[in-house]
Amino acid sequence: MSLKDEKLLGRLLLLSLVVILIQVMIGGITRLTGSGLSMTDWNIILGVFPPIGEVQWLEEFAQYKASPQYQKLNTGMSLSEFKFIYFWEWFHRVWGRIGFLFLLGILTFFGISRKIDMKNFLRFGVLLFLYLCQGILGWWMVKSGLVNNPYVSHYRLAAHLLLAILLFSYILWWSVQLLVDKSERVNAKGFKTFAWLSTFLIIVQIVFGAFMSGLKIAGRYPSWPDMNGVLIPETIFSMEPFFRNFLENAATIQFTHRGLAYLLLVLLVMYFLRAKKLSSFPTFKKALNFLPIVLIAQIILGIMTVLTASGDTVSIGLGAAHQITGLILLSTVLFINFQLKSD
Repeated sequence: MSLKDEKLLGRLLLLSLVVILIQVMIGGITRLTGSGLSMTDWNIILGVFPPIGEVQWLEEFAQYKASPQYQKLNTGMSLSEFKFIYFWEWFHRVWGRIGFLFLLGILTFFGISRKIDMKNFLRFGVLLFLYLCQGILGWWMVKSGLVNNPYVSHYRLAAHLLLAILLFSYILWWSVQLLVDKSERVNAKGFKTFAWLSTFLIIVQIVFGAFMSGLKIAGRYPSWPDMNGVLIPETIFSMEPFFRNFLENAATIQFTHRGLAYLLLVLLVMYFLRAKKLSSFPTFKKALNFLPIVLIAQIILGIMTVLTASGDTVSIGLGAAHQITGLILLSTVLFINFQLKSD
């Protein structure tokens, strides 16, 4: 590929990241509004079209009434209320298809014009495969809430989010390969291990955030910096075996999520100060200067999300913003890391 075509492809891939970011935001709203189980089947083609007319809506509503969520949580829901939750799940699925078609359109454009080499063609193959896996994993997640339990598995929810992060990271890495000249890669001996360890902890933190969302536990301890008047809840290690506390115990999960936030604050401040000494290249410097802004925003959003939570209910706006900002924080660190030279 020519340099001009590589730059164009890189910019289009960055645009696809915006599409995926919107998809994650819609997914967060879908989760927070309890809309994820409103569509009880998965039709790849016909699922693009919502019900039209009262007859189709009543048929769709009848299918939902047979689901555990309606029978155990939403008995007596009106048709208009069903239409609201149906919209968000439908929109989430349709936007996912739009993202896939957008990527397929980029590949088609470069393929027809013969402007793509084999290396980038194979990268597209990996990317589209990951995108398809994400759709399948999403349906597998939904199915967990259509049997007996009226909630999706928080393990499957976390897996769905992790695959989205992998997909997002892959596109971001590819974009950096195309847009950042090799002469601007940063020599970072002695920093790379620390940088990737910090990145790994951000991902772990996101997983615990998914557990928080999946188990609806933000409102169990709606106070800060204490947890309902104590620093360490009594039930933090009440489950057996021990490791199960970190997977299913509401007190342990929220305590760990908060603790990791404090640890990441320290690590990312150190990350910023150490990386600032490495390079003055414009792209690297701009991304690095954005890091403290998004870090502070994420901390504030996390605190506000907890303080305004009540029972199983979390502010839709704050919860969605907290999730998106978490992904932006991870993306910022990854964008910086991908510019570091290989040792």
